[in-house]
Amino acid sequence: MRKIIIILCTVFAMVCALLAVISPDYLSMIVVAVMTLIITAGFVFGLIPNLMFCAGLREGQESIERVREVHADNVWTAVTSVKPFFRQKKLDSLFDAYLENVKDQEEKGVVISDIEDVINDDILAIYSWRGAVIQVAGILTALGLLGTFMGLVTGISSVTFTSAEATMESIENLLAGISTAFYTSIAGVILSIMFNIAYRLVWNIMLRECSLFNEKFHLYIQPTADEQIRANQYLNTEKMIQNLEVLRANSSLSLSRGTNDPAQEQRMMIDILSGMRHGEFTFVLEPVCSLADRGIIKAETKLQWNHPVLGTVQPSVYMPIVESDGFIAKLDQYIWEQICETVRDWLDNGAHPVPVVLNIRKTDLLALDVYENIRELAEELELEPRYIEVAIDESAYAICHEEAKKAEKKFISSGYKVTIANFSGNLVKLGETDADEICLDLGALDDDSEIESIFTQAMNAKLNMTCEGISSAKLLADVKRYGCTNGRGPHLYSEMSLEEYEKLMKYRSK
Repeated sequence: MRKIIIILCTVFAMVCALLAVISPDYLSMIVVAVMTLIITAGFVFGLIPNLMFCAGLREGQESIERVREVHADNVWTAVTSVKPFFRQKKLDSLFDAYLENVKDQEEKGVVISDIEDVINDDILAIYSWRGAVIQVAGILTALGLLGTFMGLVTGISSVTFTSAEATMESIENLLAGISTAFYTSIAGVILSIMFNIAYRLVWNIMLRECSLFNEKFHLYIQPTADEQIRANQYLNTEKMIQNLEVLRANSSLSLSRGTNDPAQEQRMMIDILSGMRHGEFTFVLEPVCSLADRGIIKAETKLQWNHPVLGTVQPSVYMPIVESDGFIAKLDQYIWEQICETVRDWLDNGAHPVPVVLNIRKTDLLALDVYENIRELAEELELEPRYIEVAIDESAYAICHEEAKKAEKKFISSGYKVTIANFSGNLVKLGETDADEICLDLGALDDDSEIESIFTQAMNAKLNMTCEGISSAKLLADVKRYGCTNGRGPHLYSEMSLEEYEKLMKYRSK
């Protein structure tokens, strides 16, 4: 680095000296001298410190190689044995402060901070006066312009037309002023370009050396904080899975409904947690159709547990337990993420999918900020609201009416379509709603004769009513006669796996 410093200083000194020597007058020489002083300041406070940082960071990379050769039980013991680490005063002081911080963090058992927190381009920019030095090129150009105006003013101020001799002399003075004006501008531009190229070259070399040092430090000395967190999470997850497997081997998953045995419920919860970690929980899709032509307009999603031993476990077996335990909110978040990632894959593969419905239960509204969860997930995966609909369970309006109304309002204002799912038919109990549609659960009705009165009430209230659970041709004919236009059920399409749904959509798109 010393050779580079000497070469740069020599080149700039020779150029500045040459420009001073060939100056047409003293004013030009003074302007060039001021430019030389500014360039000298730029070298002292900017170029030279950056070159010294480059040398120090290269030395730091060599020190890392020396650390690898030191056999020690603790990597930080090996690091502290290499002194000085950078052979550069400022970098060594920053590194010593980092080592002190590492010692405290090890004692407290917290994640060790990144080396970038201490040695990075922002820190080095502060110590090399980057904010001031990058102005040097502009100042040199500005001085050239200042000299230009000074030369013009000097020349013009001596112009007089009192006599022929005076006129000739003033013209000579004017030409001399113009010569000064152009010369200082040229000198300023030349020095500005040279300094700008030199400084940017040195700065980028320093950034490269800093990146190489940090990369090597993370590779051989200490991973990044994010990598440490992921490693800890992985180890903790592996340990939990091992413990769950031990418990699972001694557990008996009962398929009886409505059990009130706490021990049995606890054993089932263990299986549920393990199943979630092993990816046993997924979702199935049930197409929602236009009743006129069976055209698919959207897809309802339902949670499914594919147990490796017992096969598909019905929701009626495990749902009461996860709902009473509050774990259903975590499970729903997991399914929302799977669904949105699937939609993203469809879009990436050039498909134009119909909307997919995310189901929201009362527990979700009480335990989560559902709107923010789904909004952030959609933004992360770049999904527009037209690809996602939300279905809020009717029970949410009964148990936590305010939360349901707030979520409904937020989703609608953001462009999402909102459906009230599993509606039992009591519009009075439901109250006012701004939902886009209400999905009547035909299976929840005691008598099919209720359907007509429910649709009549909905029509009078100007509510859009659809149906779920259409299980026969008679039910289909009845709801169509009462004004229902969209619905779903086994008579139209059964629940299907993701692969079956994709095949169906490809077939219908032909």
